[in-house]
Amino acid sequence: MQIHRSEIPQEGLDLDYEADPATLDLKSPGAEFEGSIRVRARLVPTDHSVYVSGEAQAHAKLQCVRCLEALFYPVHSSFEMTVVPMEVKPDRLAGEWHELDEKDLDEYVYSGDIIDLTDVVREQVLLSLPTYPLCRPNCRGLCPQCGADLNRTSCGCVEEDVRRPMTRFQEKLKKIIKK
Repeated sequence: MQIHRSEIPQEGLDLDYEADPATLDLKSPGAEFEGSIRVRARLVPTDHSVYVSGEAQAHAKLQCVRCLEALFYPVHSSFEMTVVPMEVKPDRLAGEWHELDEKDLDEYVYSGDIIDLTDVVREQVLLSLPTYPLCRPNCRGLCPQCGADLNRTSCGCVEEDVRRPMTRFQEKLKKIIKK
């Protein structure tokens, strides 16, 4: 979503729109977005910048990391930031490296008269996805030997002692040392 800075009234501008996940380029491994992304934002101009606050809502189809079952995850992200013109931050235009401080983490830069919220919304939605999605907190996952879904059935596999391979190695090592 692009907004011209000159078209934002002094009292602020409220936005309420739906964005297509394809236009936002929402790509995350194991995540598909169902329907559109709903965005609400308020833009308030200040002296040299624009204060933006808002929220994004979406529905993501994820995959449980333990049992690989599909799960639906409601995404809700709130954000606040300051959008600053490139002229105020010339070091970013030159591509120079500089150390970020805490204030820089909540700032976005725009050039010319156009403020583009696409990157902001994409970032907020992707950051709201869980890094370790589970279908339920007590998901038992898949059997490492036969691949059975342990949430649905119990398999007949014998649980192997993790220490056993080391014990075999130690036994062979002892035989070599004795020789």
